[in-house]
Amino acid sequence: MCFYYCLTKKNPTQLIENKVIREEQLSLFDNTFLVNGFEHPAMPVITDAKPGEIQFLRWGIIPHWVKDKETAHSIRNNTLNAKSETIFEKASFKHSIKNKRCLVLCSGFFEWQKVKGKKYPYYISLQNDEVFVFGGIWSSWADTESGEIINTYAVITVEANELMSKIHNTKKRMPLILEPAKALQWIDKNSTEKEIREMMKPIDESKMKAHTIKKFMPAKPDDSSNPEIIAYYHYPELIDFISS
Repeated sequence: MCFYYCLTKKNPTQLIENKVIREEQLSLFDNTFLVNGFEHPAMPVITDAKPGEIQFLRWGIIPHWVKDKETAHSIRNNTLNAKSETIFEKASFKHSIKNKRCLVLCSGFFEWQKVKGKKYPYYISLQNDEVFVFGGIWSSWADTESGEIINTYAVITVEANELMSKIHNTKKRMPLILEPAKALQWIDKNSTEKEIREMMKPIDESKMKAHTIKKFMPAKPDDSSNPEIIAYYHYPELIDFISS
């Protein structure tokens, strides 16, 4: 699954060259070294409704059919991710995958490996340290009490590639990472269901890298601005099968 990720402005070359974002748009957001999904933060997202713009949507999708604020609040921790294999059937996601797709800007993400009953955190990114995008879906929900329109998103997950199977060795899932050249096709309203399904595959593990990091408490507020959270940390008890 994917509940925590990182977003910095470092090295967005490929996204700029493929016209996913423009260089001047980097000033719209700050470096955030720990994005905690359970806090439902507003993060930079590019939607199919406004493909040339960066919008700020809240993580944890609220389906348009939710009737009240209490239900909206309770559902969000369960809709941070959308499973690719069932996304066209699940009530919370099927409208969005067909009609409301988005790109979630990201620099890397966090996952835990379970070894002998203990969990060890990893930071995973692309080999070239490029900013990339998750494939996502979004929704607009109207609060009937206040009239406020709340735009939210979910990150799609797919079956883990070989690298992620070693790290996320319990559920063996990973976020959908889109190649820069394919990103705009994801939010193209003319993309067919067949094309969408074909894009929901794990990225080649050769394009990724990972290293262990120091254990942390996601609830600590200072982690979001602390670059040390993604720094390499050695655990002598672990077998080093992943290069740091």
